[in-house]
Amino acid sequence: MLRVHFPPDTRRKVIIYWIVTALVAAENLLGGTWDVLRIPYVSNIMVDLHYPLYVLTIIGVWKLLGAVVILVPRLPRLKEWAYAGMFFDYTGAVASHLAVGHSFFQYIAYPLLVAILVLVSWALRPASRREPATG
Repeated sequence: MLRVHFPPDTRRKVIIYWIVTALVAAENLLGGTWDVLRIPYVSNIMVDLHYPLYVLTIIGVWKLLGAVVILVPRLPRLKEWAYAGMFFDYTGAVASHLAVGHSFFQYIAYPLLVAILVLVSWALRPASRREPATG
């Protein structure tokens, strides 16, 4: 297994963190907006997955809030919840597409990639954005 080790909060780690976090936040801001507006592209996918369309509003609002939370300073516990929600959302999308037999490259690869980016952003976040260790 490839293991990448960065000393705590090095400049390179922080730069990678912000690039990945910006991508994750942008995806959630755009995706959340599309969900709330129920644009035909996402509505058609939800119908194809056999989900009711009101789920788009619920997921969309949470995506928008999660994007804001991972970008603003402080709020480490809320950030944990936002990252968890994003990970559940994107891995749930992968599972849903697999369940109905959708093609990997057309429907599954993208949410899988975003789930990985969510994990990378979470793993590389600076100490100031982490929950303090208790012990």
